[in-house]
Amino acid sequence: MIDNLSGDDGGGGGGESSQQVTTIKSMEKPPTPRNETNLCGLQNQGATCYLNVLIQTLLYTPEFREPLFRLTSKDLNLPANYSEQNLSSPGANNLKVRKIIVELQRLFAEMLLLNQQACSSIRLTDSFGWQSNEAIDHQDVHELNRLLFDAVQKSLQGTKQSNLIRSCYEGSTINYTQCKKCEKIFKRSEDYQDLPLVVQDTPNLSTSLANIFTISEQLIGDNQYRCSSCSNNLCDAEKWAKISKLPPILTLPLQRFVYDIKTGNRQKKTTRYEFPFEIDLQEFCEESVAETNYELFAVVIHKGTCYSGHYYGYIKDIDNIGTWVRPPSKSTSVKSSSKSKSSNTSSTPSNTTNDQTTRNSNESAETKEETMKKLDLVKTLLLSCDDWVTIDYLLKTYRENTTTSWSRTRGANGTFNKFLRNHPEVFEVDDKRVRLVQQTYPMDIDDNDINEMDYESSQNDLLENHDEHWFCFDDSIVSCVTREYIKKHYEQNDCAYMLFYRQKNRNRSKANTSYETLNLIPQWLRDEITEKNKILEEKRENYEKFQNQLSVTVYPSDWFEIVDGCRLNLNNNNQLLFPDHYGEHIFDKRTKINEFISKLEDLYGTGSHFYIAKKLRSGQLHIISELTCPSNDKTLDKTDLSTYHNIIVYKNPSLLPDTVLQGEEFEPIMLNIVYGFPDASRHASRLQPTKHISKNTTLLELKEILCYDYFQNDNPQRLKQIRMGKLNLEEKNNRKSRREYKPDEEKQTLEQLHLQDGDTLGIDDKNSFVPNWKDASSNNTNLGKNQLSLTIKNCLDTAYTKPMTYSCFNTTLIGEVKLMAIQAFGILLEADMCRLYVDDNPDLAHIPLYDHQSVDTINFKDNNTNLCLKFGHALKENDLLLYILSDREPCSLELVVDQNITLTELWLQIKHELKMDYNDNEYHLCEVTSSLADDEQPLNDFDQTLSANSLTNGAQLTMRPGSVAPKNHVRLKIFRILDKIYEPMEAIHIDPKYNTIEFGEYFELPIISPFNVLRERIAQYIEFRVPSNYARDVKPSEFIRLFDMENNQPVSIIHEPILTTLKQAKVQDLDSYAFELLSYPESLAKRDLLLNIVYNKDDDGNYFQHQFEVHWPLKENIIAKYEYLEQHVLTRVASYMTNNLHFQKVTKEKLKITLARYFPDRAEWIIIDPRSSSNTSQPTNKKNKTSNTPTKSNLKLEPYKLTDLTVIGVLEGEQLTVEDFDTKYDKKRRREIQQEKEQNRLSRDKNRTDNDHNKKNGSSGRRKSPQNTMRIDVDDFDN
Repeated sequence: MIDNLSGDDGGGGGGESSQQVTTIKSMEKPPTPRNETNLCGLQNQGATCYLNVLIQTLLYTPEFREPLFRLTSKDLNLPANYSEQNLSSPGANNLKVRKIIVELQRLFAEMLLLNQQACSSIRLTDSFGWQSNEAIDHQDVHELNRLLFDAVQKSLQGTKQSNLIRSCYEGSTINYTQCKKCEKIFKRSEDYQDLPLVVQDTPNLSTSLANIFTISEQLIGDNQYRCSSCSNNLCDAEKWAKISKLPPILTLPLQRFVYDIKTGNRQKKTTRYEFPFEIDLQEFCEESVAETNYELFAVVIHKGTCYSGHYYGYIKDIDNIGTWVRPPSKSTSVKSSSKSKSSNTSSTPSNTTNDQTTRNSNESAETKEETMKKLDLVKTLLLSCDDWVTIDYLLKTYRENTTTSWSRTRGANGTFNKFLRNHPEVFEVDDKRVRLVQQTYPMDIDDNDINEMDYESSQNDLLENHDEHWFCFDDSIVSCVTREYIKKHYEQNDCAYMLFYRQKNRNRSKANTSYETLNLIPQWLRDEITEKNKILEEKRENYEKFQNQLSVTVYPSDWFEIVDGCRLNLNNNNQLLFPDHYGEHIFDKRTKINEFISKLEDLYGTGSHFYIAKKLRSGQLHIISELTCPSNDKTLDKTDLSTYHNIIVYKNPSLLPDTVLQGEEFEPIMLNIVYGFPDASRHASRLQPTKHISKNTTLLELKEILCYDYFQNDNPQRLKQIRMGKLNLEEKNNRKSRREYKPDEEKQTLEQLHLQDGDTLGIDDKNSFVPNWKDASSNNTNLGKNQLSLTIKNCLDTAYTKPMTYSCFNTTLIGEVKLMAIQAFGILLEADMCRLYVDDNPDLAHIPLYDHQSVDTINFKDNNTNLCLKFGHALKENDLLLYILSDREPCSLELVVDQNITLTELWLQIKHELKMDYNDNEYHLCEVTSSLADDEQPLNDFDQTLSANSLTNGAQLTMRPGSVAPKNHVRLKIFRILDKIYEPMEAIHIDPKYNTIEFGEYFELPIISPFNVLRERIAQYIEFRVPSNYARDVKPSEFIRLFDMENNQPVSIIHEPILTTLKQAKVQDLDSYAFELLSYPESLAKRDLLLNIVYNKDDDGNYFQHQFEVHWPLKENIIAKYEYLEQHVLTRVASYMTNNLHFQKVTKEKLKITLARYFPDRAEWIIIDPRSSSNTSQPTNKKNKTSNTPTKSNLKLEPYKLTDLTVIGVLEGEQLTVEDFDTKYDKKRRREIQQEKEQNRLSRDKNRTDNDHNKKNGSSGRRKSPQNTMRIDVDDFDN
């Protein structure tokens, strides 16, 4: 019998073969079918509204659509019986498939035939060669129009429709120029596929066309014409243009975006610009043009700013493909909404109005305007999204599209979340997500605008244009509109951006156009979409059943006993299986109650009573109401059963006693009671420590009940001395452990006092003194020991799924519950081979319960005390069940491990289970904690236990490619410098290129190590030994010079000794360092400088001959003065001349030198002036606190800026000039730098010229970055 009510999805429990039915927990919602217009929209891939509106316009252009459908599979090089094959594979005769045309055909066919609110354009954009990131870039619909036509034209080469674009959209103009001197007229013809029109300072379409094709331009003055008939002399002339050929489809882009010379920014012109629905272009054409009458059939609307926005369109259904219903010009719903708003406003109390006036006293009209701008921008951003988006993502996108953050501008708008919630008519907001409210009319039209529409005008429009069917296509939403809606876009922010006209004499017969359109679709596409529609219908049918399934648990009345004469309690002290016809069943919510009760009576007997019950936290049931036959056709979803999902059956003649309290208001609350009277221990045996009290009971009534239970009599005088309070037994401070209720609170109900199941109340009198309430509660060993009713499902045997119930105390161990379930189900299985899981809680469904944990530790959801029994090794106290996700196995790997093993030992077990090489370390583990996989932190504390790595039972780990360093360690890439290369070789004073080689392994170091440890590790790795001629205390690490690296080249020296650790230096894992092995020990202090010295030029003065290094030690308080530098350089030069150049008796006192600093980026020298070391104690101007003469004593500062590896030129002689230091390379390099600067200047001038040209055309010269440039890739079909 129940089978008949359950439908296809349920029915367990009917007849002898009654079985438990498992409810489907979730199901993906299928695509929504078409709305009343019977037209299909397009899904937005992120920011593809510009593509959607263009595709929708082309679909409803018969001149484009029908020739496209006439292309056969052979024309498109498709293989026989082509369906869903990969377009990248060659087609018939190994010819390339014309994939753009194929996908246009498919998308057009789906939009005409597929019963879906919106189709996907992903296959089409894939055929364009677009990547996923290209679908989220805002682009211009006019630019796409040109690119798409070019792609279609190239894709149709060699087919019978190769002339499609030209025949539909291409026209031509003739530019006339008449020389006023010889009066000869020169003609030049130009083809066009669209005619861009200037909107700025133009009131309407006719004026824009007249400015181009009727008003002549005088070429005089600086703008004279060079006439070929007048010996190429400059002459005054007159220039004008005419249309020589009109296409069947005339495309008119409106140049809304202009360049503001004052601000240097682009602006969108939203001034009023009218366009007619019919137009005669005769006055703009040559006399030879015959067909000049056009009618408007599509308008593309742009909403937003120059840099971001949203496109949608109004399109005329020429062939009556859709179902059009005139939208009401004066909507009753809008009227009532407006009235309610006004009434609410008028009914606001005056004091509230005054408060609001005071609060908003600083708000001006400008503030309201700014609020509307914010509202408009947020709506525009949401229009680019298909459905729900997170509020955080929307706020981030808002900040990216404005220069001011919300926190600095919010003012009276409040927080961003509050701003959204303050506009419920625009935004639908839940906890973390937001979307636009679905509207039955176009969103851009304001309610007040609709009410203000002229009724007579709409009636005239109805009479004159009753055959016109206009629709608004806004991505996936399609709605019916009239001309009045379109005229609203003469101005406003959401204004007309492109206009499409078609020749009027091309009107088609309305009779069979819709049928003929569908009949033109290729058969293979019709078959494909028919199959898709079948699948969609099946999915919708299944989803509808899923949405209407109602899971109900049916209990027999003999399982319950009446307690306290007013409530029911499960009395099965042992485990019980549900009898036949009882247990969990799935019904259809749409079943009529009368029919449902009739079927139940057939099953359980006529006259039986059926009570709807709510399951409490304790697992007990509370009666809500009796299920009775209504006088109407009320269905199950309109009853309490759809909320509480439990039925208790009282078979005739048994009946629920009238004393049992029914209803939500009588729901019992389970309270723990602690008696604080001095003699409480003597009465503990007869007192009930747990009470179930209806939540509508007042505190005074509860006090009377407890007082009577304790003293066994009523005494009003004693009752006045009794006091009660809520206890917190975990509070160590006894005075804070109880909150005493005040006398005026005794009139409140338990629900009003916010008491919940499991709360503890203390009761005593004013003469009592309870030193410790926790000690008082310990006198009763049963305190907090409550009875629960568990439902356990059998998931081990799919053929035997009938559940059981088990009444137990909350202190019962899970192991005991599991043994009872095994016994009740009659399973021949050891207890160690199965586990219990929490059911009906998706967050905990994968986490098994420990046998040693008690029932009260389980986090049940929504009072559903349901468990399920599954296969798996039972978990011991220290065990963890881990799920390992990897690319080596299609399913997750389940591992039961001890939480005290290390992460390294876990890795060994994983490698063993996955049969990996034990030396394979190219993976690391991450714990999956959210959907944001990029935020997952790697587990790298290899020597610590799993618990120390914060892994818990049921943790899901994923294996990511790449190894990671142990915690608090870094791995460093080390390069060895082999030699230095100078280009050219003689230019030893320029920055060299280092020839390096990388070591084959990483150097792993603790993050707290100083750089000296890295030097020592390098010296050990290369097995360097200190030469014997050095003292024993010299360390090998002192021969290692360490460099930072950028772009695989050493850039700066790391000084030592230094106490800076790798962590303080912000060293990251896999950073790179280079080292140079020296022939001598080196110790660079923190402020020391290592300088490159070039010395002595050749005889011709073309280059320096010698190079060596100078270590210039600088103590903490020593300034880098010239005399100190000169002394170190002289000493080093004298030594170099004696030892290397073999000069005799060279002393630094006899050497006279000049020093110069070299700047490689400029190829320039600057003489280091000896006067730069002038006395720093010069007289100072006290007022300005600066010296009268600029001090240049510190060579580390401007203009010399000496740093490590700075090149210092040294020449013998005094008062030398820069020319003396210049080399042949320097002069050549400076010329190259000058040429590069000149080239950059010319490039900037060209850009300015291009910008000026764009300004004249009403557009901006702002160029798009390469990554945002739109493209469509097309194969070559010329051959």
